[in-house]
Amino acid sequence: DGKAQTKAVTSKLFIRTATLHNLMAQLMGKVREQNPTVLNTKQIRASVITKWLKNHNLREVQYLAGHRYISSTESFLQNETEGLAKEINQYHPLG
Repeated sequence: DGKAQTKAVTSKLFIRTATLHNLMAQLMGKVREQNPTVLNTKQIRASVITKWLKNHNLREVQYLAGHRYISSTESFLQNETEGLAKEINQYHPLG
């Protein structure tokens, strides 16, 4: 009986918002067990996009990320630069 109900739910094109929220909460719980420094899904997405920018050109990353405007993708380049500046200030002997 439970299996039949599960198949009916998963065969739908759209999942109810509450169900999706519960699934994401469970997934984030598992992720945080392995890496407690993970804050949320936005952080994961940002780090994936930043990694893509190291391996692909800007237009390819725009497509992979699903950004409509190139400026959205470029903002991740600025974030990377800001992060490097923070690290330099933190670890530089004269900083």
